[in-house]
Amino acid sequence: MKLVCNGLDLADSFSKVTKAITGKSTIPILEGVKISAKGNKLILTASDTEITIENTINAEIMLEGDIIVPGKLTSELVRKMGGQSVELDSIDNKILNIKYIDSNSKINLFNYEEYPKFANNDYDLSFNITQKELKDIIVRTIFCAATDEVRPILKGCLIDINGDNITSVAIDGLRLAITKSKIYKNTDKKSIVVPAKALKDINNLLTGGDEIVTVSISDKKIMVDMAHTKVIASLLEGEFISHERIIPKNYSTTIKVVKEQLEQALDRVSIISRNLQANLIKIEIIDGTMVMSAKADIGDIIEKVPVSMEGKDIKLALNSKFLADCLNAIDEEYITMSFASSTEPCTITPIAGDSYLYLILPVRVMTN
Repeated sequence: MKLVCNGLDLADSFSKVTKAITGKSTIPILEGVKISAKGNKLILTASDTEITIENTINAEIMLEGDIIVPGKLTSELVRKMGGQSVELDSIDNKILNIKYIDSNSKINLFNYEEYPKFANNDYDLSFNITQKELKDIIVRTIFCAATDEVRPILKGCLIDINGDNITSVAIDGLRLAITKSKIYKNTDKKSIVVPAKALKDINNLLTGGDEIVTVSISDKKIMVDMAHTKVIASLLEGEFISHERIIPKNYSTTIKVVKEQLEQALDRVSIISRNLQANLIKIEIIDGTMVMSAKADIGDIIEKVPVSMEGKDIKLALNSKFLADCLNAIDEEYITMSFASSTEPCTITPIAGDSYLYLILPVRVMTN
């Protein structure tokens, strides 16, 4: 293999694909990046078998070929070369000679024959969505995915496709996130569970613009094609929790509040509450005011936020971090919070529509 390419393009490509290298694999070859030179394209691929990232850049190819380079080392090296032209020349598929300006580096290559051969997937469903819409779906849900191994299926997000609607659901046993959006060019139905880690990697590669992304799904894989970058991830197997049953059907108290005012007050209360178990804050809604308080050995704090209130007064306790995470995922000026009782989940929804729903279980507080 022999080629010339732009150094910045090469560094950016390595930066993208090495997100798939976890460093935890017991298979040394998976610490490598596959470089394929074909036609006028240079294709970089990295994988930990659960997630594969492929990126394509333009290059002047003098000799086509495939090699496996040490991923992290080569990425760090090309990142420090700057924007000049870089020449890559493999010698007997054992050594990669890298020339840039008047400098020269040599890197020992992995044995190409040891690199796993990934099977091509037949995707039975495909749809389009903008980068911004996909990014919003991911950001608004993955923080509620479980992180422990008690129920592995909950370490993923349920993605439900139904015609031109897409719904994402995450739940960790203490909180729930549901968000909805529109997709294009799809009339099918399918439900899958995508690992939250894979969604995080996909999110880190999305620009958040109006560019169209193509998402393809099979029974075992999901592929997100961002034109020059593809991410292929294995799906989680198993039955996702029936989340609809934990959402209260009736509420005794509903408030509408300016999100920024609530967020700022919560931020101040959290200075005290983060010193408490479960980041405990007490909330009392009475006479058109939400009173939030926290008390610890180092001090106490009380914050009051005006609200538009319907229903009866209510007292409960919440995890302040859980509430802050939900508010941080919302970019609307006003929100609705609904309460069934002091021991049942509270929900956060838009003033109008059903584009998202967050649910938080209250903290049970022992009283004398």
